[in-house]
Amino acid sequence: MVYNKQNINPEFNVRKSQLLTPFGIGALIDINNQSIMVADSEYWETEKLIKLHDIRLESVLKATGFVEPPLGEMSDIFGKRFPRWYFSPVDRSLKTINQWKKGIEATNKSYLMTEFDKAPFTFSNKGNNHVELVPVRIICACSHGHVQDFPWSEWAHQKTNLTKEQFSNHDLKLISQSQSASISELIVKCVQCGASNSLAGIFDKNKMESRFEKINVHCNGDFLWKQTSGNKACSENPEVLLRNASNFYFPKIMSSVNIPFNENAFLEKIMSHSVYQPLIERMTKADKGKEVEFYEEDRRIGNYILDIVEDMETDENTIREIIGKKLGLYLEGDDAVPETVMDYRRSEYAVLSGEESFNEDSHIDFKISIHDNTMFPKTDISELFTTVTLVHSLEVISALTGYSRILTSDTEKILAGEADEKEEHVVSLKRKDDTFVAVKSKGEGIFFELSKEKIDSWFEKNQHTSMIEKIIRKDENVTFSDELSSINPKFYLLHTLSHLLIKELTLTSGYSSSSLRERLYFSDNYGEEMYGVLIYTSSSDSEGTLGGLVKQGIPSNFFSIVENAIEKAKWCSFDPICIDSEGQGRNSLNVAACHACSLVSETSCEKMNVFLDRNVLVGSLQHPEWGFFTGNNF
Repeated sequence: MVYNKQNINPEFNVRKSQLLTPFGIGALIDINNQSIMVADSEYWETEKLIKLHDIRLESVLKATGFVEPPLGEMSDIFGKRFPRWYFSPVDRSLKTINQWKKGIEATNKSYLMTEFDKAPFTFSNKGNNHVELVPVRIICACSHGHVQDFPWSEWAHQKTNLTKEQFSNHDLKLISQSQSASISELIVKCVQCGASNSLAGIFDKNKMESRFEKINVHCNGDFLWKQTSGNKACSENPEVLLRNASNFYFPKIMSSVNIPFNENAFLEKIMSHSVYQPLIERMTKADKGKEVEFYEEDRRIGNYILDIVEDMETDENTIREIIGKKLGLYLEGDDAVPETVMDYRRSEYAVLSGEESFNEDSHIDFKISIHDNTMFPKTDISELFTTVTLVHSLEVISALTGYSRILTSDTEKILAGEADEKEEHVVSLKRKDDTFVAVKSKGEGIFFELSKEKIDSWFEKNQHTSMIEKIIRKDENVTFSDELSSINPKFYLLHTLSHLLIKELTLTSGYSSSSLRERLYFSDNYGEEMYGVLIYTSSSDSEGTLGGLVKQGIPSNFFSIVENAIEKAKWCSFDPICIDSEGQGRNSLNVAACHACSLVSETSCEKMNVFLDRNVLVGSLQHPEWGFFTGNNF
């Protein structure tokens, strides 16, 4: 059964941005003390959806645009109950939600059904008192993104000779062997035949494969969140998880700073034309194998294009080429398609650093003021920077492109369109109209760029030190191939500085640490170097911010903040343990970085608080001269 916000009147306090992460499509959310899986966006009412556009991001994702979640007072977000097994905390009875519902239907009291749909309940053994039912904590999922209920009946009868048909109608109880809340202390017991089985060891993946095989339990290929029914065969073995396990849902989010590039100005004019939307809708209905032929022959498409040509006073071929590329029809093998995340961000970097101009007449809310090193106060610290850009207003489009379960995926391959869904375990969330769910956030920020020459000089002087060698050896610790590009002392330098400034800006800007975010621009490829950071704040629930962050970006203020951040970085309350550490954090990918000195809110960090080291900024206790800001770099 599908439930929506209005009908069940839930305790529902979710922001738009949370419907990307952590409560994206296919994720679980607790509503009214129930476990609900967020359903397909195809359930949403189309007329309520706000269309968003980011030309660059659309081209890469081969999308026709983006839609925002319809969150508002009268809007509905749909979900499906999962897991479908509930138990009574009073008598420990374990049944499916449909079985519990039949008991309420037998009363022939319609108002009870309404109450049951809001919050499932049963009656106590001693009277008509309502007992709230509790969803079970245990579920099954596979790395291809499927979910299913734990096989409770099959598990209880595992040691019997009964067939599934024989025990399918038996009643179950979930009994605890002790006062402990541990899963291993729970027993599933059949009321009718007395068969029972402990839940001990169910999280052991290797053992569970053979045990599931024995009771003929396999992945049923169910995408519970989808609007269309019909399961596909799946070769993956289901794994047992807690429903609130962190590896149950990994959202795949692609974000982009929506900059009005000059080359997109013409396309923006086309997109604002009255026939553009019906043209796109007509073109996306084409048979994918006959795209070009279809466009040439379809008379309605031809008329739409002629209308645009006439109003814009340009030639037809130009319009066809631009619209075709916008739809991603000619992107196969296009050299313009970025191969990595940083390649994608390079055009943003060029505008923010002042290398390229942008279309200031665009409707996109983007306003910056650039300060180069000739405008800086003359200090030792300022000599290490080349640009500080005040971002008075910006738009960030964040799109939910897919998700994975159990395993994460290689972001770089996904961006480049090289990810094989079977290998990467990514479930696409592209809608039927070739759009993705996305959120537009508005805010302000500070962009700064470190001097290429100063970084190269620092690295050349220190590349053979133990400080640098510690970082380089971290390549043995990475889990995913796209992390290898971050095992670079220069990246550690840039990333750690970003974190220290975020922590310092929370003291001066009026924003909390969780309100600030970083966007890293890094490349040390010869001739293509990028050493920049954008620290910004954004909100999908407001039209902007108060300017506190931009004020701190004024060079006279900014470099005072940098100096304070560097001074504090010289000593951590956990030193000397922290600064002399060989490895900290996930997979020991950090060096000298802990919660007391360098870690920030994980919503603020692009790299989940790894690839950090204070040493590269301020040196070690024995060798402060190794640090970028404390050595002989001036």
